[in-house]
Amino acid sequence: MKSACLTADNLQRRGWHLAPICHLCSNGGESFHHIFSSCSFTQEVWGLVRGRLGLLQTTPSVDLSFWWCDARYNMDTMSDNTSHNILSQVNGSSQIVITDSKVQKLGSSANYVKYYKGTVKFGKGLRIQTKASVLAFTSCDGEAADALYVRLVAVNSPFTVKPLSYGRGIRRYREYTFLAVPPPSCLLSNYTDGFNDKTVSMKRFTEEFIKITGDIVRAIITLHCQGYWCSGLKGKHVCIYKMEKCTDAKIWSFCFAGGNEAKKSEDWVDLGKLLELAAKRNDSYTAEIEDLCKKLKNKTLRGMKVLKHSALLNVREKFENIIALNIFILVHVKSQPQVPSGDPEKDKIISELVKFMNASLQWAKAMPHWITQSSNYQAPTTETGLSFIDGLRDLFEHENEYIPEKVKQSQSEIQLVGRDPDLECQLRLNLEKIFLQAQNFVLELDIEY
Repeated sequence: MKSACLTADNLQRRGWHLAPICHLCSNGGESFHHIFSSCSFTQEVWGLVRGRLGLLQTTPSVDLSFWWCDARYNMDTMSDNTSHNILSQVNGSSQIVITDSKVQKLGSSANYVKYYKGTVKFGKGLRIQTKASVLAFTSCDGEAADALYVRLVAVNSPFTVKPLSYGRGIRRYREYTFLAVPPPSCLLSNYTDGFNDKTVSMKRFTEEFIKITGDIVRAIITLHCQGYWCSGLKGKHVCIYKMEKCTDAKIWSFCFAGGNEAKKSEDWVDLGKLLELAAKRNDSYTAEIEDLCKKLKNKTLRGMKVLKHSALLNVREKFENIIALNIFILVHVKSQPQVPSGDPEKDKIISELVKFMNASLQWAKAMPHWITQSSNYQAPTTETGLSFIDGLRDLFEHENEYIPEKVKQSQSEIQLVGRDPDLECQLRLNLEKIFLQAQNFVLELDIEY
């Protein structure tokens, strides 16, 4: 028995008249699982607490387990150069072990979280263990690991971090609470707070970053549906997990919002700020990305519709948007008289589309020269919005006939190494205003390819 144990004699002096300490505890060899589930002395204490407070639980709660362990044992028996055990209980018993007491940092230099390398032991006899990143919290952080653990478990979404365990520090670590999570590869701030070729390529978001943004959007929607909000979403609040060729983003920090829609709407503003930061730090704040960020910050774009904005589409999807818009015009605009649909907002957008179709835009000279010099290219007779959309439709449907292939000679073999230059990038930068305008008609009219 260790000196910090609460003995039956000590409890009796305080009015706790209980049976003697159990024989396993007396020998000092019991496991944590024994303390919480089968120790007769613990059950006596809990039975008295239940009787006085009118509780229905037949076993100690997690909070009582923390108190009981703290009272019974001095767990800080190791030197600062060795690992430290922090006890927690989840669905029975588990144990967090910090294997390296040196504080680690994850994220960018200005937007990071501190954590410890550790493991979580669980199962019968605590024989199963898995690696973990252990986050430490104090009262100054305005957060406690147990409350955060409860929220993460309650949401239980593929777009939020799945916690492994949590614990409360003992003795001189009692001011800390600890949350163990699967070790992330990095944080969102690694993508947003500085130059990263995995964030932007050809002045557009990469498919990897688009996937990450999509996960964040789905996480926000899930949290809102369950009454939560991100409360000042930052890059350090999103963990990035990479497995083979798959990259997933998972939010780990959020708060209860209830029915406060004003709080929830701020998450879209914060997302817009993060995307703006990512683009500016990578010198790619184009008109297209600026349009997306402004709509998010103005709260005019939210939900899954965010992912339909052209700044978050890959090249093929942008091309398909133009083809879909051309079909929509042929079927619903050119071939039919303009009859009110009963939806004033939609009628207004279609009216603007008609103006765009008939407007003189002078776009042909801005087309890439390697397109206009192709034998397949036919100059438009009139340079209007309609001829622009139809011209792009023809270009995208027959792009292999227009775009010159870049080849090189290597060991007497002709190898195709890519297409040069990039068609979408040239169109977006040379004709950014009308190209974006056409993409936005697809977004606003909710046209599908």
